[in-house]
Amino acid sequence: MQKTRVTFYLSKDMVEKAKNATFWTPGLTLSSLAEQALENAIDGMEVDRGEPFPPREAELSRGRPAK
Repeated sequence: MQKTRVTFYLSKDMVEKAKNATFWTPGLTLSSLAEQALENAIDGMEVDRGEPFPPREAELSRGRPAK
């Protein structure tokens, strides 16, 4: 499976929790933890929605969201 680098911001507390979980879980990496967490979150969203999300029609906007 091809991997892609993704950059985004998380709270300092969340980063510390993720690092602690990674440190205390043999074989776990920050990348694998993030991938598992995102997959679980998206799977749950799709269950709530009743169907998978369709492919995007355009690229995501960059930068901070409008307030």
